[in-house]
Amino acid sequence: MASKSSRILVSGSLAIDLIFDIHGKIQDEVVMPLKSQQNMMFVAKRKIERFGGTGGNIAYGLGLLGAKPILVSAAGKDFESGFRRHLIAHGVIPRVFIDKNAFTANGYIMSDEKEQQMGVWQPNAYDCIDTVSLSELISKKELKSVSHAIFSAGTGKSMLAQIQELREIRGKDVTIIFDPGQVLSVFYDKALLEKTLKLSDIFIGNEVEFKQAESILRYSRQVIFKLGVSILIETKGAKGSTIYHQDRSLEKISAIRPKKIVETTGAGDAYRSGLLFGLSRGLSLKKSCILGAKMGAKSIEYSGAQEYLLPQNIFF
Repeated sequence: MASKSSRILVSGSLAIDLIFDIHGKIQDEVVMPLKSQQNMMFVAKRKIERFGGTGGNIAYGLGLLGAKPILVSAAGKDFESGFRRHLIAHGVIPRVFIDKNAFTANGYIMSDEKEQQMGVWQPNAYDCIDTVSLSELISKKELKSVSHAIFSAGTGKSMLAQIQELREIRGKDVTIIFDPGQVLSVFYDKALLEKTLKLSDIFIGNEVEFKQAESILRYSRQVIFKLGVSILIETKGAKGSTIYHQDRSLEKISAIRPKKIVETTGAGDAYRSGLLFGLSRGLSLKKSCILGAKMGAKSIEYSGAQEYLLPQNIFF
């Protein structure tokens, strides 16, 4: 179990999310046979603007749990106008590089009546994350106190560099979760993905991301363990999640039914915050994933990824 003075580090994006609730189902449009040219139009019921980004979402959940996580990210000149105060107010310690010549990243998200989503990511100021080191934003003393860390959907170059930096300082005394998200198909080739996995303890992704990883690596997830990763966690939304172990055993985690479904943006990030918190407090991997499932369910009862609050009985 981590000591009370130990820290959780979150490295990932910050964004302003523009979320469009649309009529109909996305799949009705995208499954139509493609011809030489196809245009699609969706009609929005409403548009909302919320704080987001994978790093921000995970850190927000950890803040609600009382972990006081350190968040490493890059943002633009608009970050100080309210985003920083929002994070601090919810228990996050933001260590953010500010690009004064750009705006914070944007996520454009369409969410349909079946809770399916499509999105567009506009990095803006987050483009500079490749040049941001951990030691530039965090003191060595603080880095030495980090017991658990997640690197979530930065660029391939930035995640590898920061994971290497933390390993050099903490060695095997830190549990590192690698969470490349949907940028797998954009930023990774086989060599880069293998290098990053070799430095990681846990690899987490959804069903699509696991298929992308297997396609890039050109071998199955069971072979991934030979690189040194201890645990694979595949999240499946309403179908729950699965933990894969090195000995080929697996554990299935049931999804938690929310009281209502409002909007699903950031549910996976909320899951990750519960997972990280549980591990940092000495819970078993299975119980940590169950806590993650509870966090994910609570998240989708609200509109936006950093709007939910937690009941007192969130724990076991």
